[in-house]
Amino acid sequence: MTIVFDILSILCTSALLAAAFPPHGYHFLAWVALVPLFLRLRGAGVPRGTLLSFAAGFLYYTGLLWWLLRAEGLNPRNYAAMQLVHAWYFGVFGAAASFLRKRFPSLDPLAFPTVWVLLEYAKAHIGFLSEPWGTLAYSQYLVPPVGKVSAYAGVYGVSFLIVAANASLSVFLSPGGCDPGSAAVAGRGFHPSRKTAAAVLAGIVVSLAASGISDRLARADSGRMPTLKVAFVQGNLYEDDTKKPDYSEKVFGKYIALTKQATDSRPDMIVWPSSSVPGRIPYDRWLVARLAEVAKSSGAFFLVGSAGFDKFNEAQRKEQRIANSAFLFSPGGEILGRYDKMRLLPFDEYVPFRGYFRWPSWIVATDIKDHYPGKESTVFRTDRARFGVLICWENYFPDQFRELAGKGVDFMVGMTNEGFTRNPGAHSQMLAFYVFRAIENHVAIARTASTGVSGVIGTDGRFVAKVQSADGKDTDIEGEVTADLPLTAERTFYNRFGDVFVAVLLVLLAGMLLRMIIPSWARRDKYQIRHPIGGMP
Repeated sequence: MTIVFDILSILCTSALLAAAFPPHGYHFLAWVALVPLFLRLRGAGVPRGTLLSFAAGFLYYTGLLWWLLRAEGLNPRNYAAMQLVHAWYFGVFGAAASFLRKRFPSLDPLAFPTVWVLLEYAKAHIGFLSEPWGTLAYSQYLVPPVGKVSAYAGVYGVSFLIVAANASLSVFLSPGGCDPGSAAVAGRGFHPSRKTAAAVLAGIVVSLAASGISDRLARADSGRMPTLKVAFVQGNLYEDDTKKPDYSEKVFGKYIALTKQATDSRPDMIVWPSSSVPGRIPYDRWLVARLAEVAKSSGAFFLVGSAGFDKFNEAQRKEQRIANSAFLFSPGGEILGRYDKMRLLPFDEYVPFRGYFRWPSWIVATDIKDHYPGKESTVFRTDRARFGVLICWENYFPDQFRELAGKGVDFMVGMTNEGFTRNPGAHSQMLAFYVFRAIENHVAIARTASTGVSGVIGTDGRFVAKVQSADGKDTDIEGEVTADLPLTAERTFYNRFGDVFVAVLLVLLAGMLLRMIIPSWARRDKYQIRHPIGGMP
């Protein structure tokens, strides 16, 4: 029966976690999804706890990212390998949780979320393997009052509350809140773990209540912010369109026609998505002239995404490497600024350890050419505002976004090209990152996407406006919209101080580990005092 219950707990936890995210979007399930797994971990040793957690993680990621199976160039083998890599921290968590609960059985509601969050942070900071997929907090992107916690503790603070709630509930649902055979099970006391769980649940309620109040105050203040009128143009072009012989003309025909519609509202600025311009700027002079004409005819600042290539840049010319870039044109048609993407997507925009390690062909295609990485972030300037741009993958990581948002900008632009998938659920999963970046930093984001969702995300994480069809569809459509984008240089605690909360958790975990060592030292010191060297009193 033990094996049966183990399997059921794995299936239940993985299914509930996946259902908390888009396309299902039952965000409330995240607050109870880990309970079945945690109940099984209470009686498991380290090996079994590791296996249970890893299996749950593998199935969770398999259900969460199933849409990747339809992406071009991805086969079932490397998809399975990808999920094994994604699930590693679940296994480490199972081992650590099983180890700690045997030594601190009353501290599960604190120990479990502490370990979990430190592992979530670690998996987003491990070089080319860094990835943010499946971070529990992102399941709450449609619940701004919960997301508001990230303005103080970052996205990992929201994950902490979710795991702490699961751990506390598992304590109350387990027999006596402790191990079988204890005094509490026999009815001779209220186990300390339940006291801890009650205190943690009370803390969660207070935190969420304070977050809700803060969110309401922020919404009231947002109406008093100055605004910039920004037009968004969404062409709804996919990767398979790029292989058609008339692709370049199709792009310009569609985007220019939509841009002409947008200019009727007299925007201050027009934005096109990442990779929306087929060609190399500023090397292709005819292309630059054509874009300059668009800027002149619109009378607005004009931001586009294209391939950056400098004819006289020796490093690029020798290796024929291009950059994933953003260019800002003035209303007079001049290029005012350029940003080259710094954080490249591994195995798509570059191959890690190229020249030092030969990756199997089933992991990486042999025809991938490395992009040229940018060296520094860019603060663009218009006549009314300053803004920063991050491209695609870069918006998924809080630290890079926080650094640029803290450079005195009035808003941020998040460019992305999601033409590799036609799945609305996939678009929603990627949208969640941008919502949290806005809340974490109290900065409005002009999100411009090739296939949706494009529009203004306010400082509170809610959409001000977006490109959508008459029936309300906001992905896999073409269109344009002009919206007032809030401007503010006021930043949050998180933006000013970063992941202080993670550092506090690291200290807490270090204290737990020291607590296991210090008692042995104390006993040894006590023994030496009572029995001095030589046996003399």
